[in-house]
Order: sequence, then C-alpha cells, then structure tokens
Amino acid sequence: MDAVNENYESELREHNWKLYEASRRLWNTYNERQLDQNRQFDKWAMTVAAGSFGVSFAFIDRLVDMAAASHVGILIAGWTCFLSILLAGFVGFTASALGHTRLAKEEAEALPLRQEGKQPEYKNRSILWDANAVLTYAQTLLFVGGAACLLMFLAKNL
Repeated sequence: MDAVNENYESELREHNWKLYEASRRLWNTYNERQLDQNRQFDKWAMTVAAGSFGVSFAFIDRLVDMAAASHVGILIAGWTCFLSILLAGFVGFTASALGHTRLAKEEAEALPLRQEGKQPEYKNRSILWDANAVLTYAQTLLFVGGAACLLMFLAKNL
C-alpha cells in the first residue's frame, strides 16, 4: 500500500510541477505582451505630448499675434494638459517599476506554494496596477483636452 501511495504522490508532484510550468510560461508570455503594450503607449503619449507642447510653444506666435490674442487661458490650459501627460508618464514609469519589483517578489514567494499544489494570494500589486491604469486613461484624456484647448485657442484667434 505504501508503494501505491508513494507512486500516487510522485505522480501528483509531477502533475503539479507541469501545471506550474505551464502557468509560468503563460504568465511570462502575458507579462511580456503587457509590458510591450505599455511601453508602446508610454512612448506614444510622451512623444505626442512633448511634440504638441514643443511645436505649439515654438510656433504659436507665428500663427497668432500674442500681443492681441484673447483667451490665453485656454492656451495655457492646453499646455498644462501636455505637461501633465509628461508628468503622468514619469509617475507611471515609477509605478510600473515598483509593481514589477513587487510582482517578482510575490512570484518568488509563491513558488513553494505552487509546488505543493496550493494557490498563492497576491496582495500587494493591485494598487500599483490600478495607479498605472488610471494614469494611462488620464494621459489619453489629457491629450484630448490639450488638443481641444489648442484648437479652441487657434479658432478664437485666427
């Protein structure tokens, strides 16, 4: 009977290990794709925001006589939106880095549990992921707001 139990436990450990390896590969693939997508969005947001701010700041006086311009507050609001995108990008990079550090620590702590066939609890990563998601949405809304403000300023002064 002991040989049957030992054989069963050995098969169970092997099965759990295979499940662990499959979930680890799936997690790594998901994590790589998510990181790539986040990097692409961050690059886009930072490039467009910096470009929009820089071009509008450098060339607005060629389009509009700033001495006679009205509604300058709208222009300043647009520039504030573009600068806020850059700030949100830097904060998002930090949140992402901290999130991945915590994730690596939690995954390392979860290894023994998974090998025993237990499901680990993840407690510490949600606030950073949530912050990063909010910042991503905020960047999108800030870009729309900044572009709208810039266009409204131009429309009122051309």
